[in-house]
Amino acid sequence: MKLGIFGGTFNPIHQGHLSIADEVRKALRLSKVLFIPAGDPPHKKARQMLTARHRLAMVKLAVKNHRHFKAEDLEIRRPGKSYTIQTVKTLKKTYPPDTEWYLILGLDAFLDFPTWREAHLLTTLCHFVVVSRPGFRFRDLRRLSFLRADPEQLTRLDQNAIDRYELPLSPSTRLILLRVNPWEVSATDIRNHFWGIKRKRNLLPRSVESYIMTHHLYVRSKPLSF
Repeated sequence: MKLGIFGGTFNPIHQGHLSIADEVRKALRLSKVLFIPAGDPPHKKARQMLTARHRLAMVKLAVKNHRHFKAEDLEIRRPGKSYTIQTVKTLKKTYPPDTEWYLILGLDAFLDFPTWREAHLLTTLCHFVVVSRPGFRFRDLRRLSFLRADPEQLTRLDQNAIDRYELPLSPSTRLILLRVNPWEVSATDIRNHFWGIKRKRNLLPRSVESYIMTHHLYVRSKPLSF
């Protein structure tokens, strides 16, 4: 079994998250992608986020009709700050021992990887799938000293000449760099403009949009009329 790990604050989860997860799943033939909302992520300020209860509820609604997606609440149930190393260790104990794990993250997040807790150990526990992000270049990975990436291949990724490049990460794991269809939308944009005219762009699953409206989330001022 090959399982993807897709973590994030999901504040809120949107169509871009679902699209990227499905592209990765198809490209790597994953059995399923686990969506894992963060509890108290160390790199985010709590005041920027909805409660874990709301974020988990929206993730469950978003993945409900996708048979290859599943919501996991293990980071939300864990007290204190959430670290990816803890999550991967827990998953490896929970699922069958022969499961292959693929950690999915954006290029922007991976560029900060050396600052993660027990980063070196994490590279031995799962494969890494790093997807393209608007405004970031794969050739910026050259500044990560632990990688031995071919600069020419990184440039070809940036130029759309290839859509995938793999290299060893440890004796048992590999790094997979993957170009995906660009999504300019961000969760920040959705939070800032949900009650404005931009809500018409259908950036959210309908069930998630309905949940936000029902619970009056992301209200900064009086909603605009349509």
